Amino acid sequence: MKAEQRKNRNRMIERFIQGLLMIVLIVLTIFMMIDVNKIQGNARVINYAGIIRGATQREIKLEISGNANNSLIRYLDDIFDGLMHGGGKYQLTKIDDQKYQNKLAKLNKAWVSLKEEIQKVRENGYENTNIINMSEDYFYLADETVTAAENYSQHCASQLNSIEKGLIVTSTLIVCVIIRETILAIVLMKRNKELNKLAYIDLHTGLPNRSRVEELVGEYNHFDQPSAMIVFDLNDLKEVNDSLGHVAGDTLIMNFADIIRTSIPDKHFVGRYGGDEFIALLTNVTKDEVEEIITSVQNEAKRYNEFSKQIHLDFAYGYDLSTSYQEANLKVLLNQADKNMYDCKTRMKQARKG
Repeated sequence: MKAEQRKNRNRMIERFIQGLLMIVLIVLTIFMMIDVNKIQGNARVINYAGIIRGATQREIKLEISGNANNSLIRYLDDIFDGLMHGGGKYQLTKIDDQKYQNKLAKLNKAWVSLKEEIQKVRENGYENTNIINMSEDYFYLADETVTAAENYSQHCASQLNSIEKGLIVTSTLIVCVIIRETILAIVLMKRNKELNKLAYIDLHTGLPNRSRVEELVGEYNHFDQPSAMIVFDLNDLKEVNDSLGHVAGDTLIMNFADIIRTSIPDKHFVGRYGGDEFIALLTNVTKDEVEEIITSVQNEAKRYNEFSKQIHLDFAYGYDLSTSYQEANLKVLLNQADKNMYDCKTRMKQARKG
């Protein structure tokens, strides 16, 4: 009787420990997801803060040379709005760090003053203004703001590293407890593992991942309305990784994903199909509308290259239409679009050599 009571008590203790460890695991996973989201948002903030630094210097040079550029000023205003308040035209993250916010507030105040000085340059000529000294001070302040954002991002990365270690320790303890459980618990654990593998979101880009794309391809056995499949592929990603490191390559992938998603209407599906390959499924579209969307992506990439002083972004694409076939499924369109993309890539390489 006492042995049975001791056994039941030990079982209750084991279940309590297992439940506690599971709670710790869930909490750590939530924190990890929050940190991953922060790091992704921070990377975009760092990128656009760098654009502010470079684009403002370009604006000053244009104003000094007598070439007023109000569109560039509006572009910088939109970025500042997103950095200061979050969201905005470029869907930027508001970094929750006091040092960075203080630097950003000073930078924004300096930008307001700089715009006032630009107006004086237009009215009186730059020789009669303090535009050059102000722009130099602004540049150093912008540099400090970028550094503050980078420091905060590094802090988030360190937190993520600690969380990952905590996850490893917690997971190991859970495995030790689960070993003593019944076969049912082992089966349940395997099912949970399989469910985790079926996660449909690519954490790096925030787009549906390859699993979701493959599931989508399997769902479309026929088309009820005119549809199109576009395949996009980044050029020279390997060279970027080899010369500048994988962090630069990852940033390029993330920026390209953002360009595609923001250029294509939300009603259409956009997903990451591979390392540097993305697909878009467009429904109820004509050939002209497909080409307009591709042009929109090209224009946004061109705009990115104009204002970003970092890595040049270039891509190949291919598409196919369901109306080209009497009867077809999505897999047929994907294969043909992929082939057309490689043909495009080949033509681009030949054009470079020529």
